[in-house]
Amino acid sequence: MKLKNSRDMERNVELVLKIEKDNNTYLVYHDLISNNIYGGKLKNKKLKSLKEEEVEYVNNVLERICG
Repeated sequence: MKLKNSRDMERNVELVLKIEKDNNTYLVYHDLISNNIYGGKLKNKKLKSLKEEEVEYVNNVLERICG
């Protein structure tokens, strides 16, 4: 999957998790270049940084999945 960040740079990433809540889409993805896992908010087809409360929400979802 290709994602475009707020600086209009595209990266090939592997989607790990997609969360849709209240008309917001949160993505957890694996960056194939840096080999790291990141999260972001998809808005207008661009990836935005998460606010602190959004990070907590995504982390809580991940913890519930892991059990």
